[in-house]
Amino acid sequence: MALKFDPECEKAVADCRSDSSGTNWVAFKYEGKNKLILAGKGSGGFAEFQASLADDQCTWAFLRQVAGDQESKRMKFILVQYNGPSLGGMAKSRAGIQKPEIEKMVGQHHVFYFADGPEDMTEEQVMDKVTKSSGANYDLGSNAAGYASKAGDIKNSAAATYKAREKEGNVTNVVFHEGPLANSTPCDLSGRPTVAPPTDARKNTDMKGKLDVDKWKTPAGEGGSPEKTEEAKV
Repeated sequence: MALKFDPECEKAVADCRSDSSGTNWVAFKYEGKNKLILAGKGSGGFAEFQASLADDQCTWAFLRQVAGDQESKRMKFILVQYNGPSLGGMAKSRAGIQKPEIEKMVGQHHVFYFADGPEDMTEEQVMDKVTKSSGANYDLGSNAAGYASKAGDIKNSAAATYKAREKEGNVTNVVFHEGPLANSTPCDLSGRPTVAPPTDARKNTDMKGKLDVDKWKTPAGEGGSPEKTEEAKV
C-alpha cells in the first residue's frame, strides 16, 4: 500500500528550504502504518531537533545545516531516518521499504543519514558524513587553535608569481626578415588566387623549373649564413 502524506509535510519542507525562513528542521511521524504526518519543526538547530525524537517511533526528518569553514560556507540539506530504541522490528522494516516515497516527497537533499538509536544521532556524526560526502574539506585542522584568514596572503603570492612567470615568458628583441628566408623551397603558385597582378605573379612562378633561386638566399649580415637559417616549410 502506498504511503500517504499529510499536506502539511510538503509545506514544512518548503519552509525549511526557504532562505527567508528561520526554520532549520522538520520532523515527521507515522499515523498508523501508511501515513506520515508533521511531528514538529523549529529554528533551534540540531539540539532542538534531537530533543524532539521519540524512543518508540520511527522519525523521518529534513534538516538544514551550514557546512564548511570561514573561507567557504555552504548550506546542506539532510534527510534523516531515526529508529527509536524501543521501535519494533516490523515497524523498522516497513519504514525502510518506504524510504523511496519519502525521498520523493522531500526532494533534493545532499545526504541521507540513518540512526538506529540515540548513540548514532549526534550532530558531530551527521556533520562528519556531510563533510565526507562533499568531496572536499578545506579545514584540515588548522582552525583548531583559532581562525586566521590567509586569503589575502594567498592572493598576493599568486599575483607575484604570475608577474614573475610573465616576464620570463615574454619574447624580446624580435627581428623580422624583410625578404625571403634562406633555403626556402620554391613552389608552384600557378592557378592559386594571389593579391599581386598576374604579370607580377608570373615573374615568380616557375613554369619550367628554371626559377632563379639565388635571390632567395639571405644576404650576408642579414640573418647569418644560409646553412644556419631554418628553412621555410610550405
